[in-house]
Amino acid sequence: MTKYAELHCHSFYSFLDGAASPEQLVATAAELGLSALAITDHDGLYGAPRLAEAAAECGLPTVFGAELNIGLTSSRSDAPDPPGEHVLVLARNPTGYRSLATALSRAHMRGGTKGLPRYDLAELSALSGGQWQILTGCRKGAVPRALQAGGLSAAEQKLRHLVELFGAEHVAVELVRHGRMGEDHANDSLVELARRLGLATVASNNVHYAVPEQFRLASAVAAIRARRSLAEMDGYLAAAGTAYLRAGHEMRELFARWPGAVERAAEIGADCAFALNLVAPQLPNIPVPAGYTLDSYLSEKVFAGALKRYGTREQNPKAYKQLDHELRVIAELGFAGYFLIVWHIVQFCRQEKIMCQGRGSAANSAVCYTLDITKVDAVDYGLLFERFLSAERRSYPDIDIDIQSDRREEVIQFVYEHYGRERAAMVANVISYRPKLAVRDAARALGYSPGQADAWSKYLHRHQGISADTEIPDAVVDVATQLLKMPRHLGIHPGGMVLADRPVTEVCPVEWGRMPGRTVLQWDKDDCAYAGLIKFDLLGLGMLSALQYAVDLIAENYGKTIDLADLNLEDPAVYEMLCRADSVGLFQVESRAQIQTLPRMRPSTFHDLAIEVALIRPGPIQGGAVNPYLKWRKIYLETGKVPYIHPLLRNALSKTLGVPIFQEQLMQLATDAAGFSPAAADELRRAMGAKRSAERMKKLKKQLYAGMEANGLDKKLANNIWAGLKGFAEFGFPESHAISFAFIVYSSAWLKLYYSAAFYAALLNAQPMGFYSPASLIADARHHGITTLRPDINASRAQACLEKGAIRLGLSSVRSIGQELAEELVEEREKQGPYRSIDDVASRVRLTSAQLENLATADAFADIHSERRGALWQAGNAAQYASPEMLPGLAEAFSTPHLPAMNPIEKTVADTWTTGISTDIHPFAHVRPQLDADVKTIVELAKVDNHTRVHVAGMITHRQRPETANGTTFLNLEDETGMLNVVCTRGFWLRNRTVAHTAIGVKIRGYLEKTEEGAISLTAEYITPLPVPGAGSSRDFR
Repeated sequence: MTKYAELHCHSFYSFLDGAASPEQLVATAAELGLSALAITDHDGLYGAPRLAEAAAECGLPTVFGAELNIGLTSSRSDAPDPPGEHVLVLARNPTGYRSLATALSRAHMRGGTKGLPRYDLAELSALSGGQWQILTGCRKGAVPRALQAGGLSAAEQKLRHLVELFGAEHVAVELVRHGRMGEDHANDSLVELARRLGLATVASNNVHYAVPEQFRLASAVAAIRARRSLAEMDGYLAAAGTAYLRAGHEMRELFARWPGAVERAAEIGADCAFALNLVAPQLPNIPVPAGYTLDSYLSEKVFAGALKRYGTREQNPKAYKQLDHELRVIAELGFAGYFLIVWHIVQFCRQEKIMCQGRGSAANSAVCYTLDITKVDAVDYGLLFERFLSAERRSYPDIDIDIQSDRREEVIQFVYEHYGRERAAMVANVISYRPKLAVRDAARALGYSPGQADAWSKYLHRHQGISADTEIPDAVVDVATQLLKMPRHLGIHPGGMVLADRPVTEVCPVEWGRMPGRTVLQWDKDDCAYAGLIKFDLLGLGMLSALQYAVDLIAENYGKTIDLADLNLEDPAVYEMLCRADSVGLFQVESRAQIQTLPRMRPSTFHDLAIEVALIRPGPIQGGAVNPYLKWRKIYLETGKVPYIHPLLRNALSKTLGVPIFQEQLMQLATDAAGFSPAAADELRRAMGAKRSAERMKKLKKQLYAGMEANGLDKKLANNIWAGLKGFAEFGFPESHAISFAFIVYSSAWLKLYYSAAFYAALLNAQPMGFYSPASLIADARHHGITTLRPDINASRAQACLEKGAIRLGLSSVRSIGQELAEELVEEREKQGPYRSIDDVASRVRLTSAQLENLATADAFADIHSERRGALWQAGNAAQYASPEMLPGLAEAFSTPHLPAMNPIEKTVADTWTTGISTDIHPFAHVRPQLDADVKTIVELAKVDNHTRVHVAGMITHRQRPETANGTTFLNLEDETGMLNVVCTRGFWLRNRTVAHTAIGVKIRGYLEKTEEGAISLTAEYITPLPVPGAGSSRDFR
């Protein structure tokens, strides 16, 4: 058997220059009996952790390297044959790995922009330190290119330069044989050059896919990268599928002309192979006052906070006992520094008046509560600390910090500045193909027009897959299906940051993100966890921005300072509003499913609200918990009785009426029913999570069943418990997380109830966020008696504000104006006085013709020009003749002719086109007079008997198809009186797919479904399109 190691291999982490995952490549290499496998993606170590993890499972030796693109002048995207010369670098050992990661990082940082690394050959030489193996590369390598362009002497000059940089013992001449014309002659010349300089030759297959069957996919992704069709790429692509992993005997036959090249690949593979057991960095050094350790300093901060939260030890011994326990565990694990870093970040937010709060399992900790990281009193709510941290689980905990989204960047930049950019970086988010994008890209690669590709893709959504019941051609479906879940490019994690005590670039390369000032690791959160990197989550939350805006508006307009932390969380009026499902705009409870559930749930306490947040989740739905809970809650409210399956389950399920809803209950059930320790129960939760291990699950299931049998639970009950646990273990909410979110739910509900105008204005200012569009929010505000005023050049601010109890839209809401220009308009007005005319506006602030005309169309000039159509005419003149560069008064020579006033429909269309909002009237009100008398308004449905066939009409604002709905699609239908949930069965959707999927205005016939508690929905049986003037777009499948 011929030994062979593949040393030049691209995975799909070469981003559209490779078609196989690291796992596929490892599995194929192991099956072929290769002695080692290198993955050498372009300019990065993106796939290193996945290569290491997959190879460790099958015992395949691994080599880590990268193909460097030297002399790049533009990004590798968009070009059929990207610029730059290649140098292949393999790390000989962990030291070489660290220096390679550093070299890659420096090149990316030097490039100054994403996707454009700039290498310094002298720097590469210095960093290599004899710990790299250099291969001359494929046809784009410096030596092969010089050979093709200038002959043997030019190639020899390039090769001698590589030897001078890295040393003869570290350079090998790479031979590739893919069947290209002249390839054998070129390889003969390369062998001759190697002989002259005393260098080794080494065979490779320059692999871009694992098996020959992936050749067509590899060609398609190359065309996608170049933004061309396969036909347009014909001259650039390989004629045959030869760049796949080959066995040693196949390579020996292929390279028989050059004896020893295959065997030397195996030798280099053995020399460079090592396991990726990276020495993970520790946390940054945290300065503490003289005389303190990290543990004692943390304890001081905790007990200072405890005095405010709990009083003295004598007043609340239970709380202090829990704090002592938690601090003991934290000290034993050596995690005090972690908590101090999070506390430091939160302190920065408090000092800068940036609204934030910790959530997730961190809310199970009394320490986090006393440090003011979380708002949840873990002692009062009896939350399980081991869900957050245990002595047996030695990995760092997750403390997610939600930060008002508009100011999160300040916090991120603070972390960069405080800890240093070398020791802090954002975690990557690998952007993988979803159905829509996969179909678009596959169609383009196969030569279809962009319009046709868009037409096919609009019927798909991310959770649906690419189904066979579409009109998409089979060839497109085939390529698109293979693209699904392949990485397309690297993005930025929503908030994950890694901090380290030494340059993080020694572990993972760092590159620039698209956002200014963001440096990003080349690994996602799972890869970072595998390598032991410590992540902190700084997440942007739009509702926190909205809450802050609302508090500010209340202080300004009502003279009241609201501290949301001091709200009475048991205000009956707030819960009465929620029971009416008056929840549009509220955090977490505004969705279709929540609005249907609220009247059935009838929350009356704060903990009820936490249950409501956690109940409508995939976990409880898959675990079959929703209807049983609502059923038993109704019985409980009527009789006060709570059912329990078995006395041993009472402790775990008493909070939720015998039905498991929270993740902590999974752990408590394992403890009470099967005798698990808290740490073993947490291991069960993690084993049943997103990355399930069949072997661990089998072992723990056996242990769980044995424990339940020993405690007297029969097999049927044990099976029911197991099925329920499996259902919600992966997707269920921790109780602490639900309580954290419930605080925000309650705060938003309280503001909506008592300061409605400020609340809606704040929601507008926090866009984009939430479930509903600004148009739907203003429609809901109208139902609550709140007036909304159009933007006005002399009255509006940049964002929405309050004006005598009404909402005044901001100038930034006008199409093409934006925040920066709106602020400039307001600043100029405040400095120099009100604008006197449209010409005055144009002469004082530089505006384009389109911007002036959009302001006129939005009626923003009503204060200085009474008629909108005339203002639009004058705006065109002003843009041309009244700009700052023109002579004063020139525009006045052009008088505005007498023009007819806009009618109500035209005004609505103008409003919705420029701002997305109709302030005076709902667009559907214009359609109502044209409908038959039997078409009900949504508000009238409350008086119609259950199961009655009815006709309704309105505008579709949302389309949803949850994964748990078994193909059922839900529409949110809105008219001038309210909203209605429309249920579309799978059969109905297939029969009416075009109208149901694309129309905004519709007329629907269906059967009314009403619950005893008042929730209303309609099961559709027929749908027709209906034109609605001023209708916006829908928010579909989010």
